[in-house]
Amino acid sequence: FRIVSMSEFDSTNFKRSAHSTRERIIAAAARHFARKPLRSVPLKEIASDAGVSAPLIIKYFGSKEGLMAELIDFSQFKGTLSRAPFNELGQRMASAILTGQGMAGQSMIPLIVGSLDSEETAKVIAERFNEAIADDLIHRVEEDGPEDISHETAVYRSQMVVSLCVGYLVLSDTGLIDEANAPKISVEAMGSCLQQIIEHG
Repeated sequence: FRIVSMSEFDSTNFKRSAHSTRERIIAAAARHFARKPLRSVPLKEIASDAGVSAPLIIKYFGSKEGLMAELIDFSQFKGTLSRAPFNELGQRMASAILTGQGMAGQSMIPLIVGSLDSEETAKVIAERFNEAIADDLIHRVEEDGPEDISHETAVYRSQMVVSLCVGYLVLSDTGLIDEANAPKISVEAMGSCLQQIIEHG
């Protein structure tokens, strides 16, 4: 038996283990939040599923809301609108929002809808959405639109587009939209509606 000195300690294994633990927690949270709203998921259920303690989740993410916010990731969509032809913006946005996947391969629809009862998480979602999508959209509407409009009008149109997308998410989660037919129909139909708002308000 001997004591391992700090100089012999391999920090790589520790970092790998911490990363693996973090990923297990995120995957477990994604499974739970996809089935139930944020407030209905006890932290200890996520901890049990991930094979860790609830205090360890708090250490990594600060709170259950912080863990939920980690799952909402729009970064894959950043730049999507800046590269698209102007007349395809609505279609691209509808496709990104309605068929996009968040972290851990989960659809973002139940994650977003399930977090609407948390003001803290809703703010984080709005900020990340604005960074990844809305700011690009405002810029495109101002610069490339068929008419000369003010910045305020561009912001208003972008907010209307976002509102339509969020409304769809809520309706689909409550079962008021037929999910079996929604992916194909909604991307085409919603894309057309979004483009109308983008171009004409």
